[in-house]
Amino acid sequence: MSTSRNVMETWFRRVWSDEDTSAIEEMFIPDGEARGLGGNVLIGPRDFKQFHAALCGLLKDIVITIDKSIEQGDWISCVCTLRARSQQSDDPVEITGSVLIRIVNGKLIEAYNHWDFLGMFGQLGLIPGSTFETALAGQRVI
Repeated sequence: MSTSRNVMETWFRRVWSDEDTSAIEEMFIPDGEARGLGGNVLIGPRDFKQFHAALCGLLKDIVITIDKSIEQGDWISCVCTLRARSQQSDDPVEITGSVLIRIVNGKLIEAYNHWDFLGMFGQLGLIPGSTFETALAGQRVI
């Protein structure tokens, strides 16, 4: 029997490192919910594949490692590191994140994501690198 950590490691490898979108269909239930990956809740594989395509359009050679994890019942909480390269510049990109996932019978049921997308967009040059500090100081980012 697979542990939830094994399921998550498989998910990260197949979906992100291998860019195997069939894994999304296999491992994420049709009415599953993923939060924290944009303004709306992503429902099921179709919505998740749109997010996946957008992120893969920005990054390549994606590797997500689980640095720490805790399992309780159907739930797993993971602190992760995403390492990749920019599709445009080939520069390295590294961000951290955390996920809280409910897994039943090896399938993802619901997910709560908290990734440093602001840091990622800064590393990609899509926003000023000082955006966080500027906003934290109460100044408008222009």
